[in-house]
Amino acid sequence: MMYVSRHSLIFGLSYALDILGKNNLSHSKSTAYLSVLVAREIGLGEPGKLGELGELGKDADIVIYYAALLHDIGISDEFIFKQKYIADMKRHCVIGEKMLGKLPLPEVIPGIVLYHHEYYDGSGAFGLSGDAIPLGAQIICLASAFDDKFGKTESFDRALILEVYAWLDQKRAWFSEEVVGAFNRLINREYFLLDYFNHETKYVLSDKIIVNDDVCYCCEDIERFALCFAEIIDHRSHFTFNHSTGIANLAQKAAVHLGHDVKTQKKMYVAGLLHDIGKLHVSTDILHKNGKLTPEERFEINKHTYFTRKILEQIQGFEDIVDIAANHHEKLDGTGYPYHIMGDKLSELERVMSICDVYQALTEDRPYRATLPPEKVWAIIDGMAERQHLDKSLVERLKQVFN
Repeated sequence: MMYVSRHSLIFGLSYALDILGKNNLSHSKSTAYLSVLVAREIGLGEPGKLGELGELGKDADIVIYYAALLHDIGISDEFIFKQKYIADMKRHCVIGEKMLGKLPLPEVIPGIVLYHHEYYDGSGAFGLSGDAIPLGAQIICLASAFDDKFGKTESFDRALILEVYAWLDQKRAWFSEEVVGAFNRLINREYFLLDYFNHETKYVLSDKIIVNDDVCYCCEDIERFALCFAEIIDHRSHFTFNHSTGIANLAQKAAVHLGHDVKTQKKMYVAGLLHDIGKLHVSTDILHKNGKLTPEERFEINKHTYFTRKILEQIQGFEDIVDIAANHHEKLDGTGYPYHIMGDKLSELERVMSICDVYQALTEDRPYRATLPPEKVWAIIDGMAERQHLDKSLVERLKQVFN
C-alpha cells in the first residue's frame, strides 16, 4: 500500500493552484497563514467557543488551514481575466465546492470555500450577508483579499503599515467586527506583518503554523486528489480533455504487462494523472494554438515538466513518483528536457511514461491535426525509438498491450 500524509499532499498541491492563478506563488500558503492566525485570535477551536467551527474543537485549525490552502481550487482562466464580474466569482466558488465535495476532507470545507467571496454587507457573489456567511468563509475572504492587495509588495516600512490600516478601514463593511477586530489585534503585534512582508521567509509562511494532523491517505484517497487535479489540468483545453486520465490508464496497464507489483501499478497511475500538473503554468493561448509554436511559445510550454517536479517534490511520500511524472520529456540520447538525462539514468518506469505520453498525444485530436491512424502512430513511435528518443525494446513490448 502507498500512504501519504494529508498535510503534505494538500500543502504540495496548493502550489499548483497558485501557479494556475498566476498569483505571487505563495497566495494559498499566505492565505492559510493569515486565516489560521485570525481564527486562533478569535478563539475558534477553544472549549466553549460557539459558532460553526467551535464544535470541531482542535480540528478548527485543520478546517481553516485546508480550506484556505484549497480555496482557489475552482479557479479558471476566465475568472482570472474577469475578476470584476460577480458571475465569474460565483462560478469559481461553485466549481470549488463541487470539486472539494468529492475529496476526503472535513465536511464543512466545501461550504466554506463556496462562500469565501461573500461580504458582510451583502455585496458578494451570492448576496449573503451578516452571520448567514460561515465564519470560516468570512476569515478566508479577508485573508485572501488582503494577500491579493499586498502579496506582491516589495518593501515594508511605516508608510506601508499606514496603507494597511487605510485598506482595512476602507473595506470594513466587507467583514464582521469580530473578524476585523481580530485582524487589527494581530497587526498591532509587530511580528505579524514583519513575518508576512519578510520575503526571505515569504514562501514558508505556513510552515510557521503548526497544525496537528496525523491523518494519512491511502491509495484510494490519493487517487481521488490526483483525479481532481487531472481534471483541472485537462479541462483547460478541450483538446486535452482526457489526456492525463488516458496516460494514467496506459501507464497502469503497462506496469501490469511488464510484471510490476500492485504498489508500482498504483504509483504509475498517480504519476500519469499528475505528469502534466506543471502545465498549469502555461497560458491557454499557447495550449489552444492552432498551428506550430514559435520558439518563444515552445520555451514557455517546455517549462511544464520543471514545474511538475517542483510541485510534486513538496509532497512527502511521492519520492518514487516525482521522476516518473516529471521526466516524461527526457530522451535516451540526452536531447530531452529539462535535465537532458541520458540512457540508463532513466529508469524503466520513466521510459514507459515517455512512451505513454507520446502514444496518448498521437491518438488524440489536437488543434493542428486530427487523430492519427494506428499504423501512423506506431510508425512515428518506431522512428523515435530508432533515434534513441524512446526505448526500442519497451516500445516492442508495449505494442502488445496498447494495441
